[in-house]
Amino acid sequence: MVKLTMIARVTDGLPLAEGLDDGLDLTDAEMCKQQVKALFKNLSKGHNEASRMSVETGPYVFQYPFPGVYFLDAIFFEL
Repeated sequence: MVKLTMIARVTDGLPLAEGLDDGLDLTDAEMCKQQVKALFKNLSKGHNEASRMSVETGPYVFQYPFPGVYFLDAIFFEL
């Protein structure tokens, strides 16, 4: 289930838009936002050259699914 979607400018990682699932509690939402912002900053600096990737952190998977489209989805998986 997608919990958070953020879109950022590639050149500097500036967040431009976000969509948040209403069911996500505020503590989790802030944690997700901080992690996504850090990933965007790394992408904008060229630290990750992959055109597609998934990053797993605890119960969340951040997906960067399409080459040339710079957005990340935070997907929550219940184990």
